Amino acid sequence: MSNNNSMIQPLELFKVLSDPTRLKIFQILYNKESRCVGELVEILDQPQPTISRHLNHLKKLGILNCVRDGTWMWYEVANDLPEWCQDILDTTYKQISIKERAMLKLA
Repeated sequence: MSNNNSMIQPLELFKVLSDPTRLKIFQILYNKESRCVGELVEILDQPQPTISRHLNHLKKLGILNCVRDGTWMWYEVANDLPEWCQDILDTTYKQISIKERAMLKLA
């Protein structure tokens, strides 16, 4: 499913990523691996409704895509983001500490 990513506004991007849980979800998904809600619940140790709500914010903005596979919903970072948005997301990910990167790779 493709989003209308050309409509992403900087203020909305920063607003959505200012939430610590949404930022962690983005960081986990940034490495281009799809994850289902259950995996994110386990990694982040938060209730499923909370994770689903945060995923919905990211999806509505257009920085996440969601793909249905039977009863599973898989989330991934959109690959058709505007260049300015991709630059911001790249820079954001690069600022993650080594310890956080190690934790995310184990997740």
